[in-house]
Amino acid sequence: MSVYPQLQVRKRILLLFLIFLFLVFLLSIRLAWIQVVNSAEFQKRALEQRTRELKVEPKRGIIYDKKGRELAISGSSETVVAVPMEIEDPGRTARILSNILALEYDYVYDRLTRKASAVYIKRKVSEEIAEEVRRQNLAGITFTEESKRFYPKGNLASHILGFAGIDSQGLEGLELSYDKYLRGKPGKIGIERDAAGRFIPDGIQQYVAPHDGYNIYLTIDEVIQYIVERELDKAMTELQTSGATVIVMDPKTGGILALANRPDYDLNNFAAYPQKNWRNRAISDGFEPGSTFKIITTAAALEEGVVNEYDYFADPGHILVSGERINCWKYGGHGSQTFAEVVQNSCNPGFVQVGMRLGKESFYNYIKAFGFGSKTSIRLPGEATGIMLNYDSIGPVELATMSFGHGITVTPIQLTTAVAAIANKGMLMQPRLVEEIRTSTGQLVERIEPVAVRQVVSEETADRTLKLLEKVVADGTGSSAAISGYRIGGKTGTAKHYGVEVYDSSFIGILPIDDPQLVIMVVFYDLTGQLYYGSQTAAPVFRNIALDVIRYLDIAPSFPAEEENKINRVLTVPDLINMDIYEAENLLRKEAFDVKIVGKSKKVLKQVPLAGARILEGTTVLLFTEEDYDRNYLIAVPDLTGMTVDEASYLLEQIGLLLQVKGKGRIIKQDIQAGERVSSGTVISVEAKDSA
Repeated sequence: MSVYPQLQVRKRILLLFLIFLFLVFLLSIRLAWIQVVNSAEFQKRALEQRTRELKVEPKRGIIYDKKGRELAISGSSETVVAVPMEIEDPGRTARILSNILALEYDYVYDRLTRKASAVYIKRKVSEEIAEEVRRQNLAGITFTEESKRFYPKGNLASHILGFAGIDSQGLEGLELSYDKYLRGKPGKIGIERDAAGRFIPDGIQQYVAPHDGYNIYLTIDEVIQYIVERELDKAMTELQTSGATVIVMDPKTGGILALANRPDYDLNNFAAYPQKNWRNRAISDGFEPGSTFKIITTAAALEEGVVNEYDYFADPGHILVSGERINCWKYGGHGSQTFAEVVQNSCNPGFVQVGMRLGKESFYNYIKAFGFGSKTSIRLPGEATGIMLNYDSIGPVELATMSFGHGITVTPIQLTTAVAAIANKGMLMQPRLVEEIRTSTGQLVERIEPVAVRQVVSEETADRTLKLLEKVVADGTGSSAAISGYRIGGKTGTAKHYGVEVYDSSFIGILPIDDPQLVIMVVFYDLTGQLYYGSQTAAPVFRNIALDVIRYLDIAPSFPAEEENKINRVLTVPDLINMDIYEAENLLRKEAFDVKIVGKSKKVLKQVPLAGARILEGTTVLLFTEEDYDRNYLIAVPDLTGMTVDEASYLLEQIGLLLQVKGKGRIIKQDIQAGERVSSGTVISVEAKDSA
């Protein structure tokens, strides 16, 4: 018998043994991997399979006003939870819960029968409802404590605070923009159960405590906010308007003391209001500023030296720019007036001439420097940039209309911030709503310091602008904003919507002028009816707000030091044509004139006013050193009809024009119509006739 078959059997047995040995080796390695190398991970998985874990929500941080008064708080609220494996009769339990919790039966039954360790039935119910559920003693129904957001002041500061959702996540306002600070870090509870889902008395119980959110302290003052909202509510009942905005700012720090819009909404029941009510129009809606924008034109022109308070302008009631007629709000115009009176009277033709003197490039740069066309970085969601024309799209007409606040769209926060820069010695500050962030135990996390953005105009220019604005309130279009005993500066604005009899009106005021502490902006949108001018609507609301805020902050009345009665000398302008520019400048300054040099050459080719004109000391004399360089300094021709020859001659002399007369008596006709813009030195031919 051959041994070959036995050898084959032995080989097969050996191979089978080796395979078996290899499999045992692999299993040993796998066992070592599970039991030794990765034992912690598998232990964790096993624990997760037999434990039920619930999230423990942290308390959302409190929002305080600047005096530490609570504006948004978080209280404890109970949530109804079901443990499906412990439910004895899902149908009966669903009927009872649906009645108590005001939920659909099918919805409750579906949740009670889910294959889950635990499910929410209804979150953050009232104490009364939670107690009613407890009295039913339903198997498998339990409770967990959650944090619920509550706003103790209801509607107050709704557009600043915003609101938080069911999961304590910020959805609007500061609740959204500071969510990472307010939200906190959740904890958890883990309870061990057996395979049937029953609680194990001596099993593992795990609790990880939540970390409550940080508290934030605002620049907002609750009392000032209340004053603002009270006056807005009153105005909304008296005016035909779609809404309104008020902003109160500390110009030295950029801190917002109050910000309110109408319509508003109740923060504790925000879902009951249309979403348009949630919109913060103070930062997200643009409007044509109208005459309030003349503050920016004034400051830019004074800074560039193209005008001063004593320069004369003629306003015949309109001005022509590239064939377009731009009217003054006053029928027949304001006649001859100084620039101080142009500002006081809010004269459009006067500001058109100032804008033209500034020129497109310079004016555009100042508008950008004041922050228009870009966000203010106030840290509220939804801030808009406003609408500015592209630089290349600005022609003579666009430049003219922008000079008095038309053809440009700004947000209320942009305009408030820009005017606050003038109140703050020319320094633009970033607006802010939050002063400090602290832990729940009071430990300081972050202090938000005031941020200076840029110096837009000099301190001297800012002071001169404030004095001009004071005249607007004392004697001009803003007189309805005046408060006895206080030096207040401000500007009204009225802008008509194109094609319809609908207006936006505004007033922005600074007080007190000698030491500005408040800038208050009032805007009414889409006004209809008889009252729509800023002097009729916004200025009185400003006054009512300012009166109470002054009392609350205990701002002392202004008692300006007695000023000497200075009588400005009347001086005769010398002939400077062909003189060296430096000699001419020295001569004028020696004679107490102000000087603006236009051009880069070294010889005077033109001057405004002309030689021989008699003007007040301190008046700016423009010296042109290049041909055609005075194209931006075209002068509006006044209406001379009805004047005597002497009156017309004096007026034209003041503004740099010449007079040629035919006849005697009062002027009955002029060759260049009123409102036309002409170069300095142009001769105006008139016909005069005796009235007899």
